[in-house]
Formats: sequence, C-alpha cells, structure tokens
Amino acid sequence: MIDQMTDLRSKWNLSAQELAASVDGKLKLIGAGGLNDTAFKGVGTDSRVDLSGLVFVALKGDAHDAHDFLKGAVKMNAAGLLLHRELTQDEVEACETTARETGMPIAVINVKDTLVALQALAKHWRHKCRAMILGITGTNGKTSTKEFVAALLATRFKVQFSKGSFNNHWGVPISLLSVYPDHDVAVIEMGMNHLGELKSLSKMVEADAVVCTMVGRGHLEGVGSIEGVALAKSEIYEYAPRTATFIFNLDNEHTARMMARFAVEGRRVVTFGEGVRVGSGAEAGGAGDISFRVTEMTPESLTLVGDIKGVEGSAVVPVFGKHNVTNLMAAASLALVAGMSPSEIWSALPQCRSAWGRNQWVNLKSGARVLFDGYNANPESMRAAIENSKLMLNETSKSNFKNGIAILAEMREMGEHAVAVHEELGRSLQGRGFSEIIFIGPSHDAVRRGFESSTSGAANSDSSRVKKTFLASYDPTVAIDLRSRLAPGDYVLIKGSRGMSLEVFLEQLEPLDFKKK
Repeated sequence: MIDQMTDLRSKWNLSAQELAASVDGKLKLIGAGGLNDTAFKGVGTDSRVDLSGLVFVALKGDAHDAHDFLKGAVKMNAAGLLLHRELTQDEVEACETTARETGMPIAVINVKDTLVALQALAKHWRHKCRAMILGITGTNGKTSTKEFVAALLATRFKVQFSKGSFNNHWGVPISLLSVYPDHDVAVIEMGMNHLGELKSLSKMVEADAVVCTMVGRGHLEGVGSIEGVALAKSEIYEYAPRTATFIFNLDNEHTARMMARFAVEGRRVVTFGEGVRVGSGAEAGGAGDISFRVTEMTPESLTLVGDIKGVEGSAVVPVFGKHNVTNLMAAASLALVAGMSPSEIWSALPQCRSAWGRNQWVNLKSGARVLFDGYNANPESMRAAIENSKLMLNETSKSNFKNGIAILAEMREMGEHAVAVHEELGRSLQGRGFSEIIFIGPSHDAVRRGFESSTSGAANSDSSRVKKTFLASYDPTVAIDLRSRLAPGDYVLIKGSRGMSLEVFLEQLEPLDFKKK
C-alpha cells in the first residue's frame, strides 16, 4: 500500500490520547515513559518504510492484512500501532525491544475495525485544518480535474492534493490526513463503484465545494445502469454540507438534471459548459459562469478561448485531447470558488499538465509516438480517445502522423453490459483511420463482432483492409512483432482499464521516456 504520510512529520502533531479518543480506541503503552512523551507526526500504512514518529495503521485489504506485518512496523520505529486484534507475545516482545532501543514507549490503540478508525481519524483531522476542501467526482475526468485545479491553485495558494487515484474508502482518509494545518486549499478526489460509497466519503470530507465532472457508463457492474451511475454520483451533492458551493456541468444531461434537483434557493452555485452563454449561473436560466471552447488541438496542446465570469480570454494549455476542455472548465470553476480571479485563472491555465497514464505522450526508439491512456476505460472515455485519434490521423491535422495503430484492452466492471459495450467499441473503430487494431481482454469476440458488423461499404472495406488481432490475454509476441514494424510517423493509441496493465505492452515497444508507476 502506498504511504503518503512519511513527509508530513514536521507539520502533523497529535497526542496519543487525542488520537485514541477520536477513533473510540483503547490505549495502552509498551515500554518506559508516559503519555506526555507520546505524540504522533502522521500515519503510515507501509511496514517497509521508516515509521519514526508515525502511528502504523494495520489495514486489512483483499490481498494482504497489515496485522501480519506488525513486527516489521515496530522494527521500522513506528511510534504507535492502530490495530483491531490483540498483540501476540512475539509482537509484545518486539515492541518492548524497540522501546528500550529508542527510549520511547510504543502506543498501542485497539479498535473494532482499523478502516473505520482511519476514516474517523481523518474526519477528526479535517476539523483541525483550516484548509478549504474541494471535492471532485465523475465517471471520467476526476483525476485530471484534480491535477488541473491543483496546478491553478498553486500559483497563489499552498495546496495539498492526493497523488494518483487515492479516491476510495481508504485513499480518501489518507488524502485528508495528508493536509497540513497550514495548507490553504486541499483537493480531494472521490470515486465510487456502488451506491452509498460517495455518501460515506462526502460525510467524511465535508467539502466546501463539490463538482461531478460528468456521468457516463462506468462501474455498471456495481450500479446496473447509467441511471444508477447518476444516482450514485449525485450523492456528492446530496450529502455535502449545506454551506458548500455546488458546481455543475451543463453539457452533461445527467449533471444538468442534478443541478435542477440540488440548486435550491439560497445555495451557492457555479456552472460551466462548452457552448453555454456566460451569465450569472443558476439565476440566468441555464447560463454558465465559465465557458471554454477549443480552437486548435495539436499533440502537445489545446488552444482555448472563452469566458470566465464575464472576463474573456485565451490560453494554450499543454494537454492533449478535446475532452479535456470539460476538465479544464471544472478546474477553473473550483479555482474561482477558492478565491482566484478570472484573470488569475486565465494566466494560470498554461500550468496545467496531464497525470501519468492519462493522454500521456511517449516517444519510442523506432521514432513512433504512443498516446498512453492506461488509467481508465469506459465507453465514453474510449469514444473520446478514438475521436481524438481520428483528428490526429486526419490529413489536414498538423500532427504529421502517417499511420495509426490502436492497442485497446478490456473495459472492466461493465457487468451484464460487457458484451454490448464492447460490440459498441468495435463499431466505433470503423472508419477512424487505424491501419491496425489489437484488442486484449475477455470481451475480444464482442469487439471483433462489432468491428465486422457494419453493412456500409466503407466499413466493410475497413474490415478486410485493417490488420486485426483479438486476444483473450496479453501475448508478448504480439508486442514484439509490432515493435519490429513501427517507424517514424506512426501513431499508437494504447488504452484500457488500469487492471489490464497496458504499460507492460508499452514497455515491449522500447519507450525512450516512460516510467512504470
């Protein structure tokens, strides 16, 4: 498990008594010293790193139980242990040994459930910090929006934001516990895969402003339908504090309906949309506070023009993909709520960058270029990637690509919809300019059927002309064969769900500037 807290020791301070009380735990000390000698400088969840001054939280996951590594945490000088079972005799002796060596007692806090305790501690800590908390969810775009708004805010404020996708029931509390008392703003990403998850996360975070970037067909396995996704995502508004500012995307039909439901009289509301008239938000009968549109897209940047609260402007933003205009508008909306002026936001937009695995350009030894988007995949994000690729491969584009290859993988968590959405993916690949298509995953037959299903002449010629490979699982020989054929001017799209680990395929293509996460 990733540890985000080990760099916070000079900023985080909580007594053992206060921590125990905040999680309804039973506290005891092992070793010499008293309670007045025991204060924690943060929390840790990885027993392999230095835990000096930290309380080690023994979380139990699907694959590992951190209670199995308590002795390792003690050897790494953990100042405390938060656990939901009694220590064994060996573990007690390990604590006593470390306490003698360090001259400091080890605090042991027993709780009923360490995950519940971690969440309670995060909520307690949230109230000790003065930072404005910004909460983000959405089927697509939440991580990019988080990265973008953090870049905007950093030009004026001291900002904390969760690294990677720390957006679930254990990632969100760790993100909250990463907020310093002297941070001005904290950006918290919140995800979900079932109803009720955003309810509990929202009650923990108590955000000062919230946004759902968009609703699409993600996590269908957990919620059943896109209507289920919308209902689950709406919890970020339903369970936000009454004083929070609500931000709505007017371009997405589901988030627009959320506005109609939650933008009640007296509520502070900010709205955005790509083609909307800029006015005074909810009071303007559907007008928006922020509107951007893309005037030019290259592999390296988007050129935006638009309006932020009546202030017109333009910016060249070094991110790829027209779909990112939604994420940039959401980020600008959050920055506006946090106190940045429209002019400051326009000036800061060029600071935005894409995160690892999200529309990330990678250069290959062969001279080809890869657009690696291996962190998320659902029907809407796949469609956006394919449409962006079509624009890159168009003869009139300025990208100078001569040949396109699509390497796609399973869209996971689609449940009973898996066959239908993968057939849809196959159909969407027709006539998009790719000379070769490789698909990897259990739904490979559905993608093949979809690609070959068209009755139009153009698509039929596509089916016979395009080189096609459909695989149930990753085969390194396919990647090695492709590598031998790549040349300068080739464009390679790599996209699939994070669990498909498409970076393994990418590494076989001999990247020059790529690091595994």
